[in-house]
Amino acid sequence: MQDCSRIGVGKWQRRNARLNDAISRECANGVSNKQIAQKYRMNASTVERQLHRNHEQLLREQLTYPCPMVMGIDEHSIHRGRTKGAKFAVTLTDLRHRRVYEIFEDKNSKTLEANLRRLKGREKVKVVCMDLSSPFRNLVQRLFPNAKIVADRFHVIKLVISTFHEFCKAEDPDIRWKRGITCALRTKGKNLTAKQNQLLQKEFEQHPAIQTAHEFKEELCALLSIKEQKRKACIPLLEKLKEMVWLLLHDAPEIFKKLGRTIRQWFEPIIRMWRFTKSNGITEGFHRKMKLIQRRAYGYRNFQNYRLRVLIECGHIVI
Repeated sequence: MQDCSRIGVGKWQRRNARLNDAISRECANGVSNKQIAQKYRMNASTVERQLHRNHEQLLREQLTYPCPMVMGIDEHSIHRGRTKGAKFAVTLTDLRHRRVYEIFEDKNSKTLEANLRRLKGREKVKVVCMDLSSPFRNLVQRLFPNAKIVADRFHVIKLVISTFHEFCKAEDPDIRWKRGITCALRTKGKNLTAKQNQLLQKEFEQHPAIQTAHEFKEELCALLSIKEQKRKACIPLLEKLKEMVWLLLHDAPEIFKKLGRTIRQWFEPIIRMWRFTKSNGITEGFHRKMKLIQRRAYGYRNFQNYRLRVLIECGHIVI
């Protein structure tokens, strides 16, 4: 048999290296395997096998760097079944370089801990951003000894607003049908229109407790939204937050006491939001892109295929 290695064709192969590179570039641009197969006149399964060969080699070569110093961790659903329930995957993001570092199939604590222990350079991680998830916090405290946990600002403020709306529904059960008032309560005070202010004033006259809770919510959200503060500037903010937490725990309805207990449990990660500029918004953006990857493929049965596609499109793999 004639030796074809000089022209880039391996033994028992009919495609040269140039064609294989072209297939990889098409995949990185979001082209489906079916369209690639039609363009280059081959079977879709052949395209899939070739992509696996190319991408697995690229992942072995380029994903050998240790854990990022600033990392985000979050979960997202990969399958929503009616019988077996939803399946979730855990995403690790390099927030400094804005790329997906790794993705794991199961969010179970034991399985996730085993996967995290295999990562290189865990002691070099300095900051980990996450939502208010106790299992994630426990794992990070055990496996990343030098990392400081920073709460995600979006999820903290979302918790405050959702607690406020629960209180409003308890005070005025008919408020859920008042779309204009509900929208006004959700809007920041400085962004309210004249019509919204009139609707709120009428609601406050009927329910003074909602007005008190609204003023407290606006003050707390404004405090939690502060960014990029120096160490000395955080001291008065810290005292103010302690005072507001005390009010939530001792001088507020039962619905707000639950919020106060949550803030007290996550007090250190929450106050670090004033110092650190990074948040898990980058991870949430990648989750949106992962949803588009799933829709384009009508779902993935094999998780390794899904992981391969995500790392190629979201991990900045050079093809």
